[in-house]
Amino acid sequence: MADRRHAQLKEKLKLTPAQEGAWTTFTAAVKVPVELMAKRPDFAELAKLPTPERIDKMQALHAQHAAEMNAVMEKRGAATKAFYAVLTPDQQKVFDASTLPRHGFAGRPGGPRDGKGPVQPQK
Repeated sequence: MADRRHAQLKEKLKLTPAQEGAWTTFTAAVKVPVELMAKRPDFAELAKLPTPERIDKMQALHAQHAAEMNAVMEKRGAATKAFYAVLTPDQQKVFDASTLPRHGFAGRPGGPRDGKGPVQPQK
């Protein structure tokens, strides 16, 4: 899904050949590492622990995951700022509009929070 969004953004930005290297660096940096996303607690091991120890273990795992995600987000932020700096003002406007956070159906046109009242059923 991220690859598709990146392809759409790249098309909208109409990058110059001189900007291609910055684009490649940016897209590589903003991907969340697969190994980080694949990390899961060992539930069989957790099941063997008494509840207080299980809580402590889960809190420690959560803290570790949060620290790793913070490092990813810092790298992503730096890469985004560096890429943004090589864009023209018009490209920056496109980037700004295209990278707003999306919050599912609720924020889309026709969604329950689009400011236009309740969603009407489709006929």
